[in-house]
Amino acid sequence: MAERSKSTLFLMEQLVVIAVFALCAAVCVFILAASFLMTTDSIATRNALLKAESVAESYKAFNGDAGSVSALLDTSSGRLSGQVSGNVMTIYYDENWQPTGDSPYFILRLESNVTGSTPLVSLADISVTRLNTGVELVNLTVGVRRAA
Repeated sequence: MAERSKSTLFLMEQLVVIAVFALCAAVCVFILAASFLMTTDSIATRNALLKAESVAESYKAFNGDAGSVSALLDTSSGRLSGQVSGNVMTIYYDENWQPTGDSPYFILRLESNVTGSTPLVSLADISVTRLNTGVELVNLTVGVRRAA
C-alpha cells in the first residue's frame, strides 16, 4: 500500500512539471508571435517612410509638379500603378513595395495645394496607408517655395 502512494505522488509531480513546461512554452510562443508582428509593422513603417521621403524630395526637385513626380516614380514597366487627377497623386504598392495596379496593399497619396492669394508656397501632404487595415503608416507635409 505504501508503494502505491509513492507512485501516485511521482505521477502528480510529473504532471505538475509537464504543466509548468507547457505554460512556459505557451508564453514563449506568444512572445515570439508578438515580436514577429512588431517586426513586420516596423519594416512596413520604415519602407513607407522611405517611399514618402522619396516622393517629398522629388516633389521639391520638380518644384511642386505632381505629374512629373508620378512619371518619375511609376516604374512598373508599362502597368499603371498610380494616377494623377488635379492636385492629387496616388501610387499603389504590393506587399513587397513594388508599384502595382493589380492587387494593391499600400497606397501612397500626395495632395498638393497652393496657399495664400499669391502662389508663392506650395504645400503637399504625403501619406502612406495600409489598405487592408486602413492604418496610416506615415504622414508628411512638404513645402516648395515658388519663384515670384
